[in-house]
Amino acid sequence: MKMAKVILLLGSVAILLGVVTYAGAASLPGMKLLSPETGMVGMGTMADMDIVTLKDSVKAGNKMFNDPKLGHNTTGQSCASCHEGGGSVGGATEMKWKGQAMQVAIPTLKGAAAHFPAVRGPMKVVTDLAGMNNMCLMTFLKGKPLNRNSHQAIDLESYVASLSKGKRYEPGGKPTLP
Repeated sequence: MKMAKVILLLGSVAILLGVVTYAGAASLPGMKLLSPETGMVGMGTMADMDIVTLKDSVKAGNKMFNDPKLGHNTTGQSCASCHEGGGSVGGATEMKWKGQAMQVAIPTLKGAAAHFPAVRGPMKVVTDLAGMNNMCLMTFLKGKPLNRNSHQAIDLESYVASLSKGKRYEPGGKPTLP
């Protein structure tokens, strides 16, 4: 009986904290209520976002793809250094995992988006296209990952996805090697 009272008390406190957080969110700088129905708090709403067409997003993503400063990377290379024109320069590149160096084949990105989500990486985790973009950015370009909710991440994903135009959707498919 005592355990039930403790659980009920903890639940009441959690609800109270949620109500206080929801009510006070509007007073925090940069924070807006997303929806009275859900009580979610975030950095704005879709209505606050800039209007960008898919064509503009792909164009911005292409520019980022070719930018050697993407993600503040330390190699001075861009995505295009390995994936020229969205394809592959062929061969392999080195990556380190758990202190061990390994060679990884450089796949083409043409048609690659049609295979996500997929199991990738030495840890064999399921990832989506944005996650794969960040993995390459961190592992090979030695940069910082993009915020997956940012225009940057969406633009880069739009460009890489545009390289798969007309390809049949096949989640989990294997990477295409040159």
